Amino acid sequence: MKLLIIGSGAAGSTAAQFARKANMKAEITILGDEHYSEYSKCGLPYVFGGIIPDFKELIEFSPAWFQRFKIDLQLERDVYAIDTEKKIVKSRSLQGGDEQAHDYDALIIATGARSWVPEIKGAYGSEGKLKEGVFTLRDMDDAKWIMAWAKKSKRGMIAGSGLVGMEMAEALARMGIDTYVRLRTHMLTGMIDEDMAGIVQKNAELEGIKFLPRVTVSEIKGNNKMECVVLKNLDTGEETDYPMDLLIISAGSTARTEVAEKAGCKIGVTGGIVIDERGQTSINDIYAAGDCTEYPDLVTGKPCLIGLGSIGVKQGRVASVNAVGGDEEMPRGILNNRTTELFNMQVAAVGPTIKELKKAGITPVLGKAKGSTVPPYYPGGKELNVKVMVNPEDGKIMAAQIVGEQEAHQRVNVFAVAILRGMTVKDFLQLETCYAPPAAPTFDCMTLAVDAAAMRLKRIKA
Repeated sequence: MKLLIIGSGAAGSTAAQFARKANMKAEITILGDEHYSEYSKCGLPYVFGGIIPDFKELIEFSPAWFQRFKIDLQLERDVYAIDTEKKIVKSRSLQGGDEQAHDYDALIIATGARSWVPEIKGAYGSEGKLKEGVFTLRDMDDAKWIMAWAKKSKRGMIAGSGLVGMEMAEALARMGIDTYVRLRTHMLTGMIDEDMAGIVQKNAELEGIKFLPRVTVSEIKGNNKMECVVLKNLDTGEETDYPMDLLIISAGSTARTEVAEKAGCKIGVTGGIVIDERGQTSINDIYAAGDCTEYPDLVTGKPCLIGLGSIGVKQGRVASVNAVGGDEEMPRGILNNRTTELFNMQVAAVGPTIKELKKAGITPVLGKAKGSTVPPYYPGGKELNVKVMVNPEDGKIMAAQIVGEQEAHQRVNVFAVAILRGMTVKDFLQLETCYAPPAAPTFDCMTLAVDAAAMRLKRIKA
C-alpha cells in the first residue's frame, strides 16, 4: 500500500506519523516544498526577543526521525500535477528542476496556506517583490528575513491586528523596536469581540504598543526600499505619513489549493478544499488536511477555513488512518478552540464571535462575569473576565471568551466540552467545580457568567 502526502508541515507530517502507527507495512512518502522538516510555525514569533533561543529549536521532527520510521521525506520539491486516473503525482526539484513521477494508492493533500497581501499602492518594487523592509510571516524563511531586518530597525509597524499580527507586535516591542499597530476595527479580530479585546489593548499600551485606530494602509513610499507607510483614516479620508524601518503585513491567508483544484477536487465557498468527516475530498482515495481545507463550524454549520494547527493535526491524523485502511471520523464541525498569551495576559476563546453568530442569523444572549482565580480573601488571585454566548431559542452554550493573567485557556476547554456535548445553561449550572482557598473559588467565574446568561434568558422568555 503506497501513501503519498503533499506537504511537510504540521498536517502532512502528522498524517505520516499516524499512518505509520496504523499501518506498519505501508510505503509512506512526503513531498514538501520547504527545506526544513516539520517545525512549529506557531513558535516563530517567540524567537524574536529570545524567549526561544534559536529557530532551530522549533524543529520538532528531524529528517533522521522520519528515516528511522521508514517515512521517505523528500523536501524542496514542488508538486505541479495529479493524474487521478493513473494515480500519479508529478513533482520537480526546486533546486535542480529535475522531474519525478510518484505513484500512489492513497493521497493526502496538506499544502497549507499563503499570506494574503491586499492591494496597496507601492507595496512592490521594480522586480515584482515586496519592497525591502516590507514582509509577511508564514514560514521560517520569512521569520529569518524579518529577524535580520529587525535587528537594524528602530521603528516598526504591523498592518493587521489578528493573532499573528499581535504576537509579532509584542515580539518587536520585546526587541526594543518602537512598535505601531494599524487597526481597522479592534485588535484580535476573528478571535475575540471588541469588548474583550479592549482589556488586552490596555495592557498592550502599557507595554509601549501604539495603536492607530480606524486606519488602513493606502501606500508604501520609497523606490525599492520602504521609506514610510501612508495610513488613510477610514472615517475622514485623511492620509498621514509614518516613517518606518519595518512593516509586517499580517492581513490573513489564502488556502493553497491550485494542485487540488487542477486534479478536480471540490473547492468550497471559502476557497478551501471541501472534505468530509473522514478527511476525504470529492475524489476517491484523495484526502486533505490542514490550512488548505474548509470544514463546517460546529455551532453555525457555516463552512470556514482551517487556520489552527490543533485542527490541522487532528485532520491529518483522521485522514491518514483512513487512507491506510483504518476507520476514524472527525466531529461534525469544528469548535475553533483558540488561545494565546499577550502582554502578560492570557486570551482564550471557543466558538464563533458575535459578528460570526449574527452573520449566521443568531443574536446570542450574553452573560458576563469578572472573577478571580482564588477567593477574594486569599492573597495572590488573578482577575478573570468571562463572556459566554447562548442560543436564545434553546439555551445552548454557543461560544465563550476569557481574558485574564492566568488559567484562561483551561476554563475555555471546559466550555469547549459544553459546546461539543450541546449543554444548555441549565446543564452547565449543575456542574460541580472544585474549591480550595489557594486553588479555586467556591463559585467559578465560568459559572457566574453562565448564571448571568441564564437569568437574562429567563427575562427574555418571561
